[in-house]
Amino acid sequence: METENIEQAIRKILSEELSNRQSATAADAAPGNNGIFTTVNDAIAATKEAQINYADQPISVRNQVIDAIREGFRPYIQEMAERIHEETGMGTVSAKVAKLNNALYNTPGPEILQPEAETGDGGLVMYEYAPFGVIGAVGPSTNPSETVIANAIMMLAGGNTLFFGAHPGAKNITRWTIEKLNEFVAKATGLHNLVVSLDKPSIESVQEVMHHPDVAMLSITGGPSVVHEALISGKKTVGAGAGNPPAMVDATANVSLAAHNIVDSAAFDNNILCTAEKEVIVEAPVKDELIQKMQAEGAFLVTDSADIEKLADMTIGPKGDPDRKFVGKDATFILDKAGIRYTGEPTLIILEASKDHPLVTTEMLMPILPIVTCPTFADVLATATEVEGGLHHTASIHSENLPNINKAAHRLNTSIFVVNGPTYCGTGVATNGAHSGASALTIATPTGEGTATSKTYTRRRRLNSPEGFSLRTWEA
Repeated sequence: METENIEQAIRKILSEELSNRQSATAADAAPGNNGIFTTVNDAIAATKEAQINYADQPISVRNQVIDAIREGFRPYIQEMAERIHEETGMGTVSAKVAKLNNALYNTPGPEILQPEAETGDGGLVMYEYAPFGVIGAVGPSTNPSETVIANAIMMLAGGNTLFFGAHPGAKNITRWTIEKLNEFVAKATGLHNLVVSLDKPSIESVQEVMHHPDVAMLSITGGPSVVHEALISGKKTVGAGAGNPPAMVDATANVSLAAHNIVDSAAFDNNILCTAEKEVIVEAPVKDELIQKMQAEGAFLVTDSADIEKLADMTIGPKGDPDRKFVGKDATFILDKAGIRYTGEPTLIILEASKDHPLVTTEMLMPILPIVTCPTFADVLATATEVEGGLHHTASIHSENLPNINKAAHRLNTSIFVVNGPTYCGTGVATNGAHSGASALTIATPTGEGTATSKTYTRRRRLNSPEGFSLRTWEA
């Protein structure tokens, strides 16, 4: 009898264990378990509920969330870079490692959201940064995981949650990144659905998010059409627009340093960064030296005018946009497709062109860098302003002349302006994949916020207390 009781107890334990495992497996497969849903309404309902709870948590919980994201992804950086490259076919793995490190470890979190206070005879005035609620975000295929991570850190730091609309060209790695992020956060804090997305992203779903009543604001990192769609949605929008960044080189420049910085930056991730140098405007006395030293840095000079036109015809589509078949591709791939013979393994294609050439006026997003020569610095600045197109996104100058630098920075009026350096440093990226400055993966030029931070995604609230509080004065 005793033996039978023992056997029944064992059977009961095994049965319960099996049932628990089946329940866990079902839960793992359930929609929304790691932030992925089948409909926009379900996703936003889940993250709205999460946001209400999250906003009531102590600031220490927000720090735990950000720490969980940073530490959780640390072992996956190389794998993520490889997966991004494999799915999108753009850029280089090494550059993506650098961008991921930048997004994870250079994006400021809750630490920059310190309150401000004013005290005096009129009492206390305090300003604090409060959440908007649920934020609808859209990211590009050029920086899929990087944008998810940077957006999450900035928005979650302020107490928001977010719906992230994946680019169809990077939907697999975007989903993987969001699922992992939720896994890390849940394990550290027990919180779920702080970042949500769909199992099947689409243009229609993004439009639905833009007009959803429970989405408080939008953050759009993408092309002009999707930014325009967000701007007419009626919601507060942080919009990143197009850029065609000129790199100016005047006669006083350290030409060796300028050549190194320009080639290194324009070749970085095969020039898909919107901040990357898209054309060089050089003062005539140093043009030949600059080209020679750019070649020494790994650039390949195309001199035949027929080859230059072949490159333009091949890489620019009928609507004047860069052909997607060549966006982010290696310089050698583009040269091979154009039938242009070369030596070595060039990382960048350079050529001389007039200021109105299509390769100068088009944001190419590939390692083709035209060089325009001007007789004086006044002409350099005028040409750079013209080809930048009034986008006010990014520009750079290589010069040892302080008045020239000052005049150019004022005239271009760009969100990012870099002096004697590679323009990728304006995004927080450096050659070793880390930088002491804040990362900037959302550069909101059209809507005026510039390089976005956690403050961008918060409401500045004011508290007045007329009866106090001031340590400097007291009225009985």
